[in-house]
Formats: sequence, structure tokens, C-alpha cells
Amino acid sequence: MTALTKYQRLEGPGLWRAGPDEQRRDVVVALGNASLVISDVRSGAVLSHWSLPAVHRLNPSRQPAIFAPGPDAQAETLELDDETLIDALETIRAALVHRTPLRHLRRGLGALAAVVAAALTVFWLPGALVTHTAGIVPSAKRAQVGREALEALTATRPGVRVCADPAGRQALATLRSRVLGASDRVAVVDGLPGLEAAHLPGRLVVIGRGLLERLDSPEALAGYMLGQILAADAQDPLRDLLHHAGTRATFALLTTGNLPVEAFSDYAALRFSRPMEAPDAAQLAARFNALGVPVSAFALSLPADAAPLAQALADQPVSGARATARLLGDGEWITLQGICQH
Repeated sequence: MTALTKYQRLEGPGLWRAGPDEQRRDVVVALGNASLVISDVRSGAVLSHWSLPAVHRLNPSRQPAIFAPGPDAQAETLELDDETLIDALETIRAALVHRTPLRHLRRGLGALAAVVAAALTVFWLPGALVTHTAGIVPSAKRAQVGREALEALTATRPGVRVCADPAGRQALATLRSRVLGASDRVAVVDGLPGLEAAHLPGRLVVIGRGLLERLDSPEALAGYMLGQILAADAQDPLRDLLHHAGTRATFALLTTGNLPVEAFSDYAALRFSRPMEAPDAAQLAARFNALGVPVSAFALSLPADAAPLAQALADQPVSGARATARLLGDGEWITLQGICQH
């Protein structure tokens, strides 16, 4: 009996975290032939699906064991203390990774032939290659790409930095959790005059320090955050990055799962220099209604050249908005506005 068939139906409990800022959740972990499925312990809903050959243990020889879907500890994590499940996971991973050389060579040649055939018959147009690649990149990898694009900007542009005052970051995390989804991220960047709001792959919203300090309320800032998420939903930013990176870098991501460092060169700066696109007024108003927050604070914060959007927001019906507490208290808002002070 091989390692793959021996543990084919094994299940056990675990603690799963969607990201470093998220709460741990009780889950059921199920091992398959080449995949690991993480499901909610109460509803049974599938929360994540990992490829076993890519799984990394972040704390070898320590208990409880912590695993991730790749080498990046900032992605999802899974904590296990069931010895049987840990041994099974390690055994299956070893069986999948360490094949006999000949068998590995045959499969490698077969995979290479399939890739070449696909490249010749399907992906001969760069646009088709970008569309296909962007369509199969998982959310954890998208988040990594977005972080690396932002890191490339701060590493190559003197004076540009991600604001990281601890109290300000906590206030920002509170606002993000109340306005956006659990998979969304927000960063504030200093040193780029003219940057108001933009977004990168992995649902990473980037706010300029100037905008943050100009606004009067967290409700106004929420409009800029929601506008970027709506823009990311309407047009995949990963496709934009891959068009910028070129065919060779896109093919590298498709075949190896990684983008070369030079693919990120100047990308974030180029994207942040573009004029901010106006969000759809009806969609944005609907998101504010769902929050129970009036859209008026955002509309009033818009500059004069965005008057058409402000008017369109004023014309939207209020369908479900209700009186509610502010998104942040006055002290939290002041703290957030000082996120770049240190």
C-alpha cells in the first residue's frame, strides 16, 4: 500500500488562519491524493484547497505543527497537533516530491511536451497567455505578487515608504475589517505626491498619505477604499501587471509559479501615476447602504473635477442605510491619520 492510498480518506481537526491579520478558525482537514482540503467545522463549507507538493512546514520538529500553502509565512497557515494527521501529511508530501529519477524524468518530459504543445496551439498570442495565466493564479499567490510589487517600489524609490506606526496600523486594520472583506488588504504610502488611491494584485488597496491627511472622516476614506475594490473586481490588476511584465515573465509565472524580480520594475510607480478612475455610483452607493453608512461624506470629499460622480451619488436612492455607529471613533481616526508620523 503506497503513502497516497494509505491516507487517502484521512481527516482531522486543525486551526486555520486566512492571513496574518485574521482570527484562527476551527476547521476539518481532509487529505486527498495530491491535495489538502480545509473546511469549516460547523457548516462544512470549503475554505481553502492546497496542493500537497507545494505545502511547507514553517516550524520543523516543533509542536503544534504549522503549515502554509507555500514558503510565504504571510499567506494562509494551518496549525495541527494531531500526530496521525501530521505524519500522514509529511509522508504524502515526501511521496509526491521524491519520485524515482526515471519516473520524474518521464513525467517532466511529458509535462514539457504538453506545455510546448499548448504554447504552440493555444498561447501563441501574448494576450491569450496573460488571460490564461491570470485565470489560474490562486489568491495567496496574487497577494504575494501585490506585496512584492509594493516592496519593489519602496526599495527603488528613495523616500517612498509604507507607513507603519503600530497604533495607526491597528486603526487601519479596524477600518478595513469593517468596510472590506477578510481577503482585502490596505496600505498607506508616503513619499508619492499625487497618489490618492490605487490597487495592486491580491486585492491590495494603497492610499496616499496626502489623501489620508486631507479627509475629514473614516466614512470618506471608506469610499476611496471601496472604489478601488470595485475597480479590481471590474478589471483584474494581475492582467495589467503581466502585460507590463511581458510574455517571458508571464510564461515563467505559468510554468514555475514565480515572477522574476525585474517583472516588478517600475510597475507600482506606473500604476500609481495613473488618474484614479471614478467608481460606478450605483455600485458604490449599494456598498454604503450595506454598511449602513451614508455616502454623503465621501461625495463631499471629492475634488471639483469629480463633480459628476458627486452628483450621481447624490441621486442614488437610500435603500437600507440606517443610523449606525461611526466606522471609527474620533480617537481612532486621529490615530489613523498619524500612521505616517513615525
